[in-house]
Amino acid sequence: MQRRRACIRVVLLGAVVAIKCAISGAAGAQSPPPPAGGPYLHRVLSATSTDGLTWTADNRVLLEHASVPCAIVTPEGNVRLYYVDASQTPETTNCAESTDGGATFKVLGLTIANRSALKALDPSIVRLSDGRYRLYFYGPMVQDPGGTGSHSIYSAISADGVAFTQEQEVFSYNGLVDPDVFQVSKRSWYMFVFSLADAKTVLAKSTNGTTFRYSKRNLGLDNWGTTAPVKIGTHRWRLYAFNQRGQQTIGSFSSRNGLKWKQEAGVRLTAGAGEQITDPQVVQLPDGTWKMFYKSELAP
Repeated sequence: MQRRRACIRVVLLGAVVAIKCAISGAAGAQSPPPPAGGPYLHRVLSATSTDGLTWTADNRVLLEHASVPCAIVTPEGNVRLYYVDASQTPETTNCAESTDGGATFKVLGLTIANRSALKALDPSIVRLSDGRYRLYFYGPMVQDPGGTGSHSIYSAISADGVAFTQEQEVFSYNGLVDPDVFQVSKRSWYMFVFSLADAKTVLAKSTNGTTFRYSKRNLGLDNWGTTAPVKIGTHRWRLYAFNQRGQQTIGSFSSRNGLKWKQEAGVRLTAGAGEQITDPQVVQLPDGTWKMFYKSELAP
């Protein structure tokens, strides 16, 4: 009888231990720790200007775990930001919209049907003459593709700028990242895209916006990280860029044709203490105010 009680006690104790272990395992099941570096630690900030030359930082974080912003103003006058969303795994392009002039943003949840790459990175957005939106992005096939092999830029099309369908590969070259596309005329499109292999921004051209060819030249703005330029008046463009040496300042360049650029005097924006700033994207709001959206991270 004593032996049976001992057996029952062992069984009961075993059950209790098993239950405790199960509960402990469930309670201890946690998501993987956040990355120690990369876009998860990036955030999107903004600055304001009345003339496009003198800028004041808004000192407001608009999006956390967000990198490489690209901006556009919708026909309704809202600001739409496209960016690498590192709050999801793997990180990929998302978009958010502001109805209050860029003060606050609501995440919309961008999708790309038929996407062939593992993720869509470094978005560039263009609104077409027919009202549709075309998204350009770097599409790696693996998690960490490295910097020297052939990288591909893809395009995707959308009626609303949120739900996209991939079109095709539009350009490939060694080490491509950060494509920026803009249209200079009805049958002339330029892509400024950085090559990690060449350590320079290369230029690709297209007549239709979907097939780009390497122009066999680089942009010539050594040590500057460029973005898509903005149209100033009828025959002038302004290009905002960050100084790659230290990533502490943002400058600007002007051009008549989008190919030959002359640096404008002065600094447009300076990083705060312990901060690095890159990827400045500028749009003009319906009231004439200029807004700059840029990536910020703590300096290493």
